[in-house]
Amino acid sequence: MKKMAMILGALMLMWGCTDYEGEIDGYDFDGGVYLFNGLGDVGTLSVVDDRGVIFNDVVSLGSIPNHIIELGGILYVVNSGNNNVQMIDASTLQNKGSIELSASSNPMRVAISNRKLYATNSYGTGVDVYDFDKDSLYTVAITGVPDSCKNGGTDAIISYGTKVFVGVRNVKYDEFGNGIYGSEYIMLIDAANDTVYKTFEAGMNIADLLINNENELHVLSTGNRADIRGFVRVFDLNAINFDTYSQVDLGSQPGSFTLDGSGMVYVAVSGFNPDWTGFGGIMKYNSINNEIINGPDSFVYSSTESGILDICTDDNGKVYAPLFDNNQLVILESDTVKTVLTTGNGPQGMVFVKEEK
Repeated sequence: MKKMAMILGALMLMWGCTDYEGEIDGYDFDGGVYLFNGLGDVGTLSVVDDRGVIFNDVVSLGSIPNHIIELGGILYVVNSGNNNVQMIDASTLQNKGSIELSASSNPMRVAISNRKLYATNSYGTGVDVYDFDKDSLYTVAITGVPDSCKNGGTDAIISYGTKVFVGVRNVKYDEFGNGIYGSEYIMLIDAANDTVYKTFEAGMNIADLLINNENELHVLSTGNRADIRGFVRVFDLNAINFDTYSQVDLGSQPGSFTLDGSGMVYVAVSGFNPDWTGFGGIMKYNSINNEIINGPDSFVYSSTESGILDICTDDNGKVYAPLFDNNQLVILESDTVKTVLTTGNGPQGMVFVKEEK
């Protein structure tokens, strides 16, 4: 990991960079929860340290931040409005430059595998790939799915070894701007040679992906926000045939989920009522036996004022849920609200960074 960070630093002069203000002197974080706030002309970064203290607006991000991950002590923030990925040192909060992606592609999320960064997008023809060693950008095209499904770009993504799982969107919009969702596919990329070697139908309005300790891929679908409610399809990665899966019928309108250390999955709900007012909640299921523990009739936590756009857990079992409309971060311990912190403007996405030992 440290070697990768050193190589990233050496490559900085070769990368096309966007200047971001907000470099911080004096910070030395050792892990914590990193939260981006998405409203305003530019986004900002908040950090919750290991004492539970929040530091707001410590770094300026780009326009319309949409996703954040961490690898080797570097934060990667997808700025959809700038078509780039901003890099920040997780300890010092110093900006490390940016990776410029395809113009007007509207990047959504990223994953890293085999020393390459994979970026999904709404308007491109596939997945942007940035090779750190070669300082090159190219595209893996969407293949292996019906032509009727190639209308929404790519979105959810996760890497697992040299495998990269990518959700291919299938959505059209009516005259009122309402989404009309169809069956969506997962495209499996081999990061060793960037070939697409498998595609399979996996859900409707795919929102998020995770892989549990049982070597199973969990695919979260929001549903169509009408008659088809949220569900999870579970695929055994030890099997060759992805036509076989288990399904967890959660209900409601889930949009994100996270796995804790005991195999429990916490599911964030960012729903819309018929009048387009928002609501949020947290559901829970067991990833080992797929038992629903808390469904929409027994939320772990609920909000009638704001949806929850992301969710994460730390290594102490705490659950973090941002309330986008309230500028708050709810922290739960043992499924009970213990703390509510004030955030920046429009808390949206998070990543937990483990403390270095």
